Amino acid sequence: MAAYLDTSAFDHLYKKIGCTAADIANLRKRIYGRELSILLSIHTLEEILLDRKARPELLVAKIKLTLSLGNFRRMVKPCDQLLTDDIQSYASTGEAARPFLDAKLQNVISEGIAALVESDGEELDEDMIAALEEGRRQKEQFPRGMRESELTGSLLERIPFAQYFDMMAPVVAKAFADRAGTLSKCEERGIEGLLEVPTVRMSVGATLSLVYGQTFEGWTPKIGDSRDLLHATSAAAVADTFVTGDARLRTILAQVPLANLEVIDLPGFLQRVA
Repeated sequence: MAAYLDTSAFDHLYKKIGCTAADIANLRKRIYGRELSILLSIHTLEEILLDRKARPELLVAKIKLTLSLGNFRRMVKPCDQLLTDDIQSYASTGEAARPFLDAKLQNVISEGIAALVESDGEELDEDMIAALEEGRRQKEQFPRGMRESELTGSLLERIPFAQYFDMMAPVVAKAFADRAGTLSKCEERGIEGLLEVPTVRMSVGATLSLVYGQTFEGWTPKIGDSRDLLHATSAAAVADTFVTGDARLRTILAQVPLANLEVIDLPGFLQRVA
């Protein structure tokens, strides 16, 4: 099993919310036995290490737990780059791009983490911080689709989400391709094919599901919505299981028609691998 845990899931593990020390020990056992791999993105580390409110010793404790479970030697790219690379690669080859950081940046992150742990959180490598800050910048630029009015079009009444997705997904996919500078090439290759790229389908589907919920189901917009969606897109690139402690995010993603990714809460995941 290849799993991706978002920051809320790691936070629940650290605070032992909905889990026990025995659950964490079992996770390590499955990982060491190569029955389970937990993938990380640069955003996972960024959200931990750039938390200016965290005390150094707590920061190190969180990082040690995260790295004892996650595969930090193959970290997923910043989400904006991940999606753009996949769209451009589809335009050129018809396939998604490699989802992981390049070797140089991976080494910067690995060396920075080693220095952090050895100094008990007192030493933050400048190159690593610069890389994490760039990841945060890209997160803030992560495509959020279009304005809500454009995503609801001329709808006067509620329709089933599946029908809404079929109607609006090509529109959003074209907007993403245009942003990546490859709209004409993607149209030549086929927008339906672009929507089969997992990161694109997740980004488009989650955007539409969020807007649909706000428009037809009375959901109140939340500040962290775009951040939550980027973890889902990262998971779609590398995992078959996405674990999140955010109930609202699970509701958003439950509607996205992506066959090869299961969205589950932490207790359910721990029970699955027990």
